This record gives sequence, C-alpha cells and structure tokens, in this order.
Amino acid sequence: MEPISFSFGIVGLVIFIITVVSIAKSNNHGVLGKFVWILVAFFLSIFGSILWLIFGRGKVRN
Repeated sequence: MEPISFSFGIVGLVIFIITVVSIAKSNNHGVLGKFVWILVAFFLSIFGSILWLIFGRGKVRN
C-alpha cells in the first residue's frame, strides 16, 4: 500500500467519523433526516461531509 493513499484513507475516515458524530448530536433533524445525511456523507465521502457542514447544520424549516 502506498503511503499517500493510506494516509488519505485515514484522514477520510477521521473526517467521516467527525461528521457522523456531528449529525448524531444535531437537534435540527429527525431520525430519518439524520439517516439520510449519514448516507450522503458515506457515499459522497469528503464531499458529503462538506455538504453537511455547509447545508445540514442549519435549522430545518417547519
């Protein structure tokens, strides 16, 4: 395994874990909303985490 890909994988995993913890602690979304955001973060990797930071952390309109 190459060192660059290995370190990028670890950084990606750490960012994903931080994102999941942030989603789980969020009071702005219900269970389904949190589940969808976790799927987005998982399937879109770092881009999904960035989307959460930009769009997901805000208040949800009722």
